[in-house]
Amino acid sequence: MTRASALLVGFVTRTASGRARAQAILGPHGYPSLASLVRLRPRLYLLTVPDQALREVAEELGGLLGDVPQEEASPPFVAHTSGATSVTVLAPCEEAGAQTLVLHPLQTFPDPRMGADRFRGVAMAVTPGSDGPDSPAARFGFDLARTLGARPFFLPDDKRTLYHAAATLACNYFVTIEHEAERLFHQAGLPQDEALEMFLPLVKTTLENIFTQGTVRALTGPLSRGDLETVRAHLSALETEAPQTVPLYRALGLATLDILRLRGELDEKTISALAELLGASGPQRGKQPRPRRAT
Repeated sequence: MTRASALLVGFVTRTASGRARAQAILGPHGYPSLASLVRLRPRLYLLTVPDQALREVAEELGGLLGDVPQEEASPPFVAHTSGATSVTVLAPCEEAGAQTLVLHPLQTFPDPRMGADRFRGVAMAVTPGSDGPDSPAARFGFDLARTLGARPFFLPDDKRTLYHAAATLACNYFVTIEHEAERLFHQAGLPQDEALEMFLPLVKTTLENIFTQGTVRALTGPLSRGDLETVRAHLSALETEAPQTVPLYRALGLATLDILRLRGELDEKTISALAELLGASGPQRGKQPRPRRAT
């Protein structure tokens, strides 16, 4: 935001270590308390705190704003950046005269120093505290998102949790799947320090295919071909070598069947056979359980 000519009035942190990290990025603009910052009357308060701390901070800020006369023509804006938390957590600030909203970029920020470069072209959810997409808070959020180079869209508050669950699937659990794949690749014989580098081109090409063709047409592999024998072989190998991965493989396979129906290339009999195979429990047909060792 400072790159877009916004003036940083100051920031407040709860710990000395937090202040040191913030100063390394934002400069010497730290204040000892929220009250000292409120006295400066900034136009925008951004609450970038852990989700579980939002209610406490919003209540403190609302109380402080209530003690400071607000200009009716230009009340301050208070926003939080949590993907899953309702805008209603900011109700104490709204009751004190502030305009409230949620700003959530559909992007991942593992390093704050890289954050400023990751807004351009990114979708940003805007949820105002009241009055819907035509409210002053919504217009402010849209303008701010565009200033950052992002693509704003209105997100109703009652859809925020579903939206965040979708983001978690797209981002966080994607990392989980690649981590599991890396472990299996290493178990299959790829060098541990090279496995990730060796299969990442496959991942990157898959993402490129999704971008250019969409999720339905980008699907490849044995399920897309209705290859029952390969899926059966996968399950047999996993049950022997990595049994903890079998539930994940089955769940993802079953979820993929909807894509097969949308593609329209396999008959329902084949899809039903895949569903039966992926939904089965215990050793696969034709595979005998390993005998127990005598005691």
